[in-house]
Amino acid sequence: MDTIPAPLQIYAYWAIAILIGVLFFRKDITAPEPPYDKRRIGLLIFSVIILALNAYIYTNSTTDGGRTLDGWSVLIFSVGNGIAETFMFYAVFRLGQIIVGKKNGDGWAGFAVGFLFFMIYSGIIHGLFWLPILPEHVVQTSPFKPFFMPIQLMIALSWALAFFWYRDLRTVFVLHALVDLTMIMNVKFSMFP
Repeated sequence: MDTIPAPLQIYAYWAIAILIGVLFFRKDITAPEPPYDKRRIGLLIFSVIILALNAYIYTNSTTDGGRTLDGWSVLIFSVGNGIAETFMFYAVFRLGQIIVGKKNGDGWAGFAVGFLFFMIYSGIIHGLFWLPILPEHVVQTSPFKPFFMPIQLMIALSWALAFFWYRDLRTVFVLHALVDLTMIMNVKFSMFP
Protein backbone atom coordinates (compact mmCIF):
# COMPACT_ATOMS: atom_id res chain seq x y z
CA MET A 1 0.00 0.00 0.00
CA ASP A 2 1.32 3.44 -0.92
CA THR A 3 1.77 5.93 1.86
CA ILE A 4 0.18 9.36 1.79
CA PRO A 5 2.64 11.89 0.30
CA ALA A 6 4.29 14.11 2.90
CA PRO A 7 2.76 17.37 1.62
CA LEU A 8 -0.75 15.92 1.91
CA GLN A 9 -0.01 14.81 5.47
CA ILE A 10 1.14 18.36 6.24
CA TYR A 11 -1.99 19.90 4.68
CA ALA A 12 -4.20 17.54 6.73
CA TYR A 13 -2.34 18.47 9.93
CA TRP A 14 -2.75 22.16 9.16
CA ALA A 15 -6.46 21.77 8.45
CA ILE A 16 -7.00 20.13 11.85
CA ALA A 17 -4.85 22.73 13.60
CA ILE A 18 -6.57 25.69 11.97
CA LEU A 19 -10.00 24.26 12.78
CA ILE A 20 -8.94 23.88 16.43
CA GLY A 21 -7.50 27.40 16.40
CA VAL A 22 -10.60 29.00 14.95
CA LEU A 23 -12.87 27.11 17.36
CA PHE A 24 -10.89 27.82 20.52
CA PHE A 25 -9.01 31.06 19.85
CA ARG A 26 -11.58 33.09 17.92
CA LYS A 27 -11.62 35.86 20.54
CA ASP A 28 -7.84 36.00 20.76
CA ILE A 29 -7.49 36.34 17.00
CA THR A 30 -9.88 39.28 16.80
CA ALA A 31 -8.93 40.93 20.11
CA PRO A 32 -7.24 44.35 20.00
CA GLU A 33 -3.46 44.31 19.88
CA PRO A 34 -2.01 43.82 23.39
CA PRO A 35 -0.20 46.86 24.79
CA TYR A 36 3.48 47.29 24.05
CA ASP A 37 4.60 47.79 27.62
CA LYS A 38 8.23 47.38 28.69
CA ARG A 39 7.79 43.68 29.45
CA ARG A 40 6.28 42.93 26.03
CA ILE A 41 8.97 44.93 24.23
CA GLY A 42 11.65 43.09 26.22
CA LEU A 43 10.06 39.73 25.42
CA LEU A 44 9.90 40.64 21.73
CA ILE A 45 13.58 41.67 21.68
CA PHE A 46 14.51 38.43 23.48
CA SER A 47 12.45 36.45 20.95
CA VAL A 48 14.10 38.09 17.95
CA ILE A 49 17.60 37.50 19.37
CA ILE A 50 16.77 33.85 20.02
CA LEU A 51 15.37 33.47 16.48
CA ALA A 52 18.58 34.94 15.05
CA LEU A 53 20.65 32.47 17.09
CA ASN A 54 18.34 29.66 15.97
CA ALA A 55 18.78 30.64 12.32
CA TYR A 56 22.56 30.58 12.67
CA ILE A 57 22.63 27.25 14.50
CA TYR A 58 20.05 25.64 12.21
CA THR A 59 21.83 26.82 9.07
CA ASN A 60 25.09 25.33 10.35
CA SER A 61 23.53 22.05 11.54
CA THR A 62 21.53 21.00 8.48
CA THR A 63 21.93 20.08 4.83
CA ASP A 64 19.61 20.42 1.87
CA GLY A 65 20.87 17.17 0.35
CA GLY A 66 21.25 18.89 -3.02
CA ARG A 67 17.54 19.73 -3.29
CA THR A 68 16.57 22.95 -5.06
CA LEU A 69 14.64 25.77 -3.43
CA ASP A 70 11.00 26.19 -4.47
CA GLY A 71 9.72 29.71 -3.75
CA TRP A 72 6.05 28.70 -3.53
CA SER A 73 6.89 25.93 -1.03
CA VAL A 74 8.85 28.43 1.06
CA LEU A 75 5.90 30.83 1.18
CA ILE A 76 3.21 28.19 1.76
CA PHE A 77 5.14 26.31 4.42
CA SER A 78 6.34 29.36 6.35
CA VAL A 79 2.91 30.98 6.56
CA GLY A 80 0.86 27.78 6.82
CA ASN A 81 2.91 26.12 9.52
CA GLY A 82 3.51 29.40 11.36
CA ILE A 83 -0.23 29.78 11.86
CA ALA A 84 -1.35 26.15 12.17
CA GLU A 85 1.29 24.91 14.58
CA THR A 86 1.04 27.99 16.77
CA PHE A 87 -2.64 27.12 17.21
CA MET A 88 -1.74 23.55 18.21
CA PHE A 89 0.97 24.64 20.63
CA TYR A 90 -1.39 27.04 22.34
CA ALA A 91 -4.23 24.51 22.40
CA VAL A 92 -2.11 22.06 24.39
CA PHE A 93 -0.79 24.93 26.53
CA ARG A 94 -4.40 25.86 27.40
CA LEU A 95 -5.19 22.20 28.09
CA GLY A 96 -2.41 22.17 30.68
CA GLN A 97 -3.77 25.34 32.25
CA ILE A 98 -7.29 23.90 32.35
CA ILE A 99 -6.07 20.71 34.02
CA VAL A 100 -4.49 22.78 36.79
CA GLY A 101 -7.92 24.23 37.42
CA LYS A 102 -9.82 27.48 37.30
CA LYS A 103 -8.28 28.82 40.51
CA ASN A 104 -4.61 28.22 39.59
CA GLY A 105 -4.73 27.79 35.80
CA ASP A 106 -4.10 31.46 35.10
CA GLY A 107 -1.24 31.63 37.63
CA TRP A 108 2.31 30.34 37.48
CA ALA A 109 1.22 26.77 38.28
CA GLY A 110 -0.98 26.89 35.18
CA PHE A 111 1.92 28.34 33.18
CA ALA A 112 4.25 25.56 34.34
CA VAL A 113 1.83 22.76 33.45
CA GLY A 114 0.83 24.48 30.20
CA PHE A 115 4.48 24.86 29.24
CA LEU A 116 5.12 21.21 30.10
CA PHE A 117 2.21 20.18 27.84
CA PHE A 118 3.54 22.52 25.12
CA MET A 119 6.97 20.86 25.33
CA ILE A 120 5.58 17.31 25.38
CA TYR A 121 3.41 18.02 22.35
CA SER A 122 6.30 19.69 20.54
CA GLY A 123 8.53 16.65 21.14
CA ILE A 124 5.84 14.23 20.02
CA ILE A 125 4.85 16.11 16.86
CA HIS A 126 8.45 16.63 15.80
CA GLY A 127 9.58 13.10 16.65
CA LEU A 128 6.60 11.18 15.28
CA PHE A 129 5.42 13.46 12.47
CA TRP A 130 7.98 15.95 11.18
CA LEU A 131 11.18 13.90 11.31
CA PRO A 132 9.72 10.88 9.48
CA ILE A 133 8.15 12.91 6.67
CA LEU A 134 10.85 15.51 6.06
CA PRO A 135 13.87 14.56 3.96
CA GLU A 136 17.07 13.78 5.85
CA HIS A 137 18.58 17.10 6.84
CA VAL A 138 20.40 16.93 10.20
CA VAL A 139 24.19 17.01 10.07
CA GLN A 140 25.02 14.72 12.97
CA THR A 141 28.65 15.88 13.12
CA SER A 142 27.89 19.61 13.30
CA PRO A 143 29.58 21.32 16.26
CA PHE A 144 26.42 23.45 16.61
CA LYS A 145 24.07 20.47 17.07
CA PRO A 146 24.36 20.48 20.91
CA PHE A 147 23.02 24.06 20.98
CA PHE A 148 19.88 23.23 19.01
CA MET A 149 17.68 21.95 21.87
CA PRO A 150 18.55 24.74 24.36
CA ILE A 151 17.67 27.32 21.68
CA GLN A 152 14.40 25.50 20.94
CA LEU A 153 13.54 25.59 24.65
CA MET A 154 14.17 29.34 24.76
CA ILE A 155 11.98 29.86 21.68
CA ALA A 156 9.18 27.82 23.28
CA LEU A 157 9.55 29.74 26.55
CA SER A 158 9.28 33.11 24.81
CA TRP A 159 6.19 31.99 22.88
CA ALA A 160 4.57 30.52 25.99
CA LEU A 161 5.16 33.77 27.88
CA ALA A 162 3.70 35.79 24.99
CA PHE A 163 0.50 33.77 25.26
CA PHE A 164 0.49 33.62 29.08
CA TRP A 165 0.97 37.35 29.60
CA TYR A 166 -0.75 38.75 26.52
CA ARG A 167 -2.67 35.94 24.76
CA ASP A 168 -0.70 37.16 21.78
CA LEU A 169 -1.22 34.88 18.83
CA ARG A 170 -0.47 37.26 15.98
CA THR A 171 3.10 38.08 16.97
CA VAL A 172 3.87 34.40 17.48
CA PHE A 173 2.36 33.54 14.09
CA VAL A 174 5.03 35.82 12.59
CA LEU A 175 7.84 34.52 14.83
CA HIS A 176 6.89 30.92 14.12
CA ALA A 177 6.75 31.67 10.38
CA LEU A 178 10.31 33.03 10.63
CA VAL A 179 11.49 29.81 12.31
CA ASP A 180 9.77 27.81 9.57
CA LEU A 181 11.32 30.06 6.92
CA THR A 182 14.76 29.24 8.32
CA MET A 183 13.92 25.55 8.25
CA ILE A 184 12.58 25.33 4.69
CA MET A 185 15.32 27.57 3.30
CA ASN A 186 17.86 25.08 4.64
CA VAL A 187 16.05 21.77 4.12
CA LYS A 188 14.51 22.70 0.73
CA PHE A 189 11.58 20.32 0.37
CA SER A 190 8.51 20.72 -1.82
CA MET A 191 4.95 21.26 -0.62
CA PHE A 192 3.62 19.84 -3.88
CA PRO A 193 3.12 16.06 -4.09
